[in-house]
Amino acid sequence: MPPDGDARRTKLVVDGMYLPEASDLRVLVWEGSRIVWIGRDPDDAPRVRDTVALPGAWVTPGFVDAHVHATGTGLALDGLDLSGTRRRSEITARLRSFAARRQDDPIIGGGWQEQDWPVAAPPSAEDVARAAPGRRVVLNRVDGHSCVVDPATLARVVHESDDGVDRDADHRPTGWLRENAAERARRLIWQRLSGDRLARARHVAVTQAVDLGITSIHEMGHPGLSSLDDALAWAHGRSPVEVLVWWADIDPGVARAHGLRPGGDLFLDGAIGSRTAAVSGGYRDGPALGGLFHSDDEVADFFVRCTREQIGGGVHAIGDVAIEQAISGIEAAAADAGVAAVRECRHRIEHVELPRPGHPRRMAHLGVVASVQPAFDACWGGPDGMYARRFGRDRALESNPFSTLARAGCALAFSSDTPVTPMAPWDGVVAATAHRGGRSLDARASLAAATTGGRYVAHQDDAGPLRAGYRADLAVWDGDPLAAGNGRRCLCVVVQGEITPSSHGNSLRSLSRR
Repeated sequence: MPPDGDARRTKLVVDGMYLPEASDLRVLVWEGSRIVWIGRDPDDAPRVRDTVALPGAWVTPGFVDAHVHATGTGLALDGLDLSGTRRRSEITARLRSFAARRQDDPIIGGGWQEQDWPVAAPPSAEDVARAAPGRRVVLNRVDGHSCVVDPATLARVVHESDDGVDRDADHRPTGWLRENAAERARRLIWQRLSGDRLARARHVAVTQAVDLGITSIHEMGHPGLSSLDDALAWAHGRSPVEVLVWWADIDPGVARAHGLRPGGDLFLDGAIGSRTAAVSGGYRDGPALGGLFHSDDEVADFFVRCTREQIGGGVHAIGDVAIEQAISGIEAAAADAGVAAVRECRHRIEHVELPRPGHPRRMAHLGVVASVQPAFDACWGGPDGMYARRFGRDRALESNPFSTLARAGCALAFSSDTPVTPMAPWDGVVAATAHRGGRSLDARASLAAATTGGRYVAHQDDAGPLRAGYRADLAVWDGDPLAAGNGRRCLCVVVQGEITPSSHGNSLRSLSRR
């Protein structure tokens, strides 16, 4: 037994812990922000100030959602939910009902996807105006790379540029905006949001994270999705979960000047759903509506500068053309500074949905982390999903190849890209073990990617595992989270030794501690 002392320690006693090396551990002690002891028998533990006993509960490492747009998630959770709509009339009906009962201006909605509709087009700007007269409105497609807006917002966007503006047969703008046009519209909408509404959105997002056992999020700030002020609010604000912030600018010095991490969701291409991802061979079900957003030289310069400063940079690359551009840029950094220097940076590529056969091996050689979203395969993969309609069955089954990346030696970090897909880390673990094209991971590898993967890419080598000496970052569940049929309700999270009860763990708020 370790020597006792008068230190302020907390002892947590549960029924079980999920650890790869042992299955019968029940007691964890931390002092300040660090785990100091872990074992089987509460009587063997060092003397503590506080004991928290939770019969029936289990502990796992805290989840890390390694790619989120947290304020946008809070706005979506507090806004108009358009998921599950089957036709444009359903969107306008929900918008009309929402506008009648809520005074929000602007109205923010999202979650629609048109590929399965009888007519694959969202409402027009005029439809939006009839449903919510006089209101500013943005209705984001589920992938976040296109949206529908009200006539006043549309007029301002079109006045600035025609890039990304959808037009009908008579060349009139419909109100459906993609990529640059969508970004301009969202900036206009964002400028109309009050500080109180943004603060509420942030609170909603972190409250949901706690309820899901998430102890750390990687906030992907992007000028077309939020604002630099929002990124700084996350970086400098207080939160019950840890928030690490990236900023998407092709000049890494912009992020560094504000104390943020460079790149992250720096778009090299768009999204498959909006047909703006940069893919070879084009799309089977319509025209390609986007390409590469930066030149090869710009991307190479980004990674060279990050590597020289020994900082991990990140980029968004979905299509194989964009992934090739990202890898080539990192290879340019290796030619400049050496492979070892590049590997130490742990550069990251977000999404990696349609890599070519040689891409995983080249990424592994460079120590690149694949920041991937298992929910994408669950939602859009398989022989009859959106990927199959866009590219054909064979290519769809090869998308999001988790096991291929892992076998090549790539480190994986799981995330949701919320609000594109919900924060739902257990669902992500399950999805990765049931890849719709047969490229699955086992449960242990999936859980590691969802917990320690995000720690690795952020250079947090002192956090993640439940071991003495590591940070006390963990989630407490109301039962064995790997047991069949378990609802997996999180009772609380512990972040650097601080306990935050979830909405399911109200009893912890009044727990008598001794």
